[in-house]
Amino acid sequence: MNTKLFSSLVAVATVATGIYATPALAFDFVPQQEGEIDVGLGCYDNCIQLDPIFESIVSLTDSSSGSRSRLFVDNLSTANTYNAGGSNELFFKTKDAGTNNGGFFFRPSEYNEGSDYSEETGQLEVGTYTFNFSRVISELSIDFFDTESRGTGIMYLNGQDVRQADGSWINPGGNNNLQTRTFFDVSSITVTFGNDSPNGTGDGVNFRLSGTPANAAPEPFSMIGAGLALGAGALLKNRKK
Repeated sequence: MNTKLFSSLVAVATVATGIYATPALAFDFVPQQEGEIDVGLGCYDNCIQLDPIFESIVSLTDSSSGSRSRLFVDNLSTANTYNAGGSNELFFKTKDAGTNNGGFFFRPSEYNEGSDYSEETGQLEVGTYTFNFSRVISELSIDFFDTESRGTGIMYLNGQDVRQADGSWINPGGNNNLQTRTFFDVSSITVTFGNDSPNGTGDGVNFRLSGTPANAAPEPFSMIGAGLALGAGALLKNRKK
């Protein structure tokens, strides 16, 4: 996909922690319960059900860790234990190091398939996933939470390689930074999150997805906000608050 075409599909926003306006009439695609999602690795405990808007979420080998990663839904203000008593017990603290944001997020969890081992008791939020949708999403927004190093961004959009396109990678920011990319007419997207450093623990990134399916008119109870609508006129404009 050339840069000009990619630029016509993405809008960019950068905001401070806790001050985020979601696209108007958008559905929240994050399950509102904590637990693990089966991304091809099974689940340590019971799997939680995805929104039917997803055909599948598939974990791919992450370039920084060399392995596929697990995926959870986590409320960052609560503590959770998974695979309790197992050889690879995962423990998510009440407040993760460097973060202070609550609410439900998708949470990658770095994992070594060969040894059944996770760094930082599973708290290193690193992973690469393909999100396949059951219907076209006319407007899809991804919130990237606490990106502090390079390596997080969009790899493929609707099957086309966009790694070299302007706006595909998330710029590093300070603690609790929240950055958003909004895409249009999406059937699938591959995104890589975080960075597993060989000389340390690396940088973890949590994320949220929201959007509007094509030809959908969201009911009031299913909307997550009536804030900023990132339309064609906002393409590739940075917004800061």
